[in-house]
Amino acid sequence: YPPNIWPSELPEFQNDANEAFRTLESAGKSMLRAIALSLDLEENFFEDKVVHGNSILRQIHYFPIENPDEVPADAVRAAEHGDINLITLLMGASADGLQVKRKDGKWIPITALPDQLVVNVGDMLERLTNKKLKSTIHRVVNPPRENMNTSRYSIPFFMHPRSEMDLTCLESCLDATHPKQFEDATAGEFLEERLRELGLRK
Repeated sequence: YPPNIWPSELPEFQNDANEAFRTLESAGKSMLRAIALSLDLEENFFEDKVVHGNSILRQIHYFPIENPDEVPADAVRAAEHGDINLITLLMGASADGLQVKRKDGKWIPITALPDQLVVNVGDMLERLTNKKLKSTIHRVVNPPRENMNTSRYSIPFFMHPRSEMDLTCLESCLDATHPKQFEDATAGEFLEERLRELGLRK
């Protein structure tokens, strides 16, 4: 990735952002250790795969909607999707709107309260576990019409491994009733494939 661009107007932003990145990265490593144990892997299975990985701390500003009466009823701020990475850690956003899709297809609102993190499974972890752990399908809906003229801020931490991580389905996640569902690929190859699908790569 190219170097970060730090806003000169907020000199404290760089230190605060780096501290948030390190804190969330540490929390993400702890979560991956728990996930490894739940999959009967060595506790540190993911450790060397995420050191100097491609993780991203992203600040998202959902802009106010200036003409609420012109917004279609089914419009959303972010369409339904799964994240590409291993796991995503979400702190509380400045406003409601995040929804997660349940197995039965129903959308339910999700809010991270103070001192809590929401953790989503990403596509890479779904692939590695042959869908034993399924990618969290989610979206961000518009606020009620009377609140559409307000912003929403969210700061998700996308935990990515190093590009060379092997995403070949784990043998422990394969059996006669759960045949292999994905072709072998590295994290870098899968990321490039997804970015091309999204039109972000040519």
